[in-house]
Amino acid sequence: MKTTGKVLRSVSLAVLSGGSAAIVFSAIVLVKAATAKGIPVAEAAAVNAPIFIHYAKVALGASILLGLSELIDFQSNTQKSKLDTARYLSSFLCIISMLVYALAIVPPMAALLPDIKTVAAAHQQFQHLHEVSRAVFGAGILFAFISVLLPCFKKDTEIKNLTSESKDLDRALSK
Repeated sequence: MKTTGKVLRSVSLAVLSGGSAAIVFSAIVLVKAATAKGIPVAEAAAVNAPIFIHYAKVALGASILLGLSELIDFQSNTQKSKLDTARYLSSFLCIISMLVYALAIVPPMAALLPDIKTVAAAHQQFQHLHEVSRAVFGAGILFAFISVLLPCFKKDTEIKNLTSESKDLDRALSK
């Protein structure tokens, strides 16, 4: 069960950190390329927005997996260090950020999307939600990266325990 939690954690954090960062990078590049060709920012953003709207579902799923994996680890880890607690906290903050993004910000943005080119109030409201989403989504990415990196700072004794657990797992799998 502990291995399942580690795999779930790794996959979900790969999506929430690297995948989310890649989505942001591609959006920036696409909007800059469009504006360089004379397309207004609002129009470029309108074309780009569905990427974020669909990705919100992926981020929501990955957040649920991250929560499940951290719960598995929390219950199976009898000796929690300060580093473990910091990792749980950063994962929890990542999950909360992505839930807010996927459930509270994206649905109103999706509803406004058809009108942002023609209705000034819709465009203004969309812009406000976009600015909020940048902060929330960015925080989610940051906390995901922190959660990925914190285990790198485990002390040698903790790493030796992980190595022996890994060897035990290898022996069990080779039988």
